[in-house]
This record gives sequence, C-alpha cells and structure tokens, in this order.
Amino acid sequence: MTLIREYIFLEETAPVIVLFGGNPERMNEVVLLIKNNLKTVTAIGSFSEEEGLQRLTTLKKVDLILIGGRYSEEQRIRIRNYLKEHFPGVVTTEPGYQYPYANAEILKDIRSKINYFIKH
Repeated sequence: MTLIREYIFLEETAPVIVLFGGNPERMNEVVLLIKNNLKTVTAIGSFSEEEGLQRLTTLKKVDLILIGGRYSEEQRIRIRNYLKEHFPGVVTTEPGYQYPYANAEILKDIRSKINYFIKH
C-alpha cells in the first residue's frame, strides 16, 4: 500500500490545509479523510515542525493549519507565531488539544473553520 501525504485539488481557489503531523500512517488517514469527505480542498502534510514551516514558505496561500496531537505546547506556540507573522488571520485546528482526537471531530472543526471556501 502506498501512503499519501498530500492531496492537491486542481483549482487555484481551493482551500489549502497544511497538516503538521508525525506518523505516516495517520497522515495517510487524515489526508484521505479530507480528500474523501471535503473533496474540493487541498491537504498538504508534513512530518515535523521544521518541514511544515519550510513548506509554508513555498505556498501562495494557506487557509487552515492542522497541528497533530503529538506536538508540544512550545511547538504549537512557534507555529501559531509564524502564522501571525506570515499568514495573518489563518487559524489552526488542533485535534487532541482543542477538541477530542476523532475523525468526525476533525471534519467538524475543519468544516466550521473553512466552510465558506468549500463548494457543495
């Protein structure tokens, strides 16, 4: 089985979610969760804080950041501070930190934060 870490919806106006994760299998699950349920959203995964911040420098736009459950409070603060400086107004969704770590809760929070971007 091939694990995926990103799903690119080929429309420039598609909402972009950058995932800060660490576990390849879980990254695959979350990217597929987004792809299969939200469809018109781009999801880009990274496996570390450093990789995620570097990836952000290559993107023209970002609509939401997902910070995975294994990130420390210090890492979360650094990521949020980077967003404030470089992507003002972009919010985070933080499963296991802001709400229970469950697929249904992840989708619910993503939808609530980027619903106005998603085509139905």
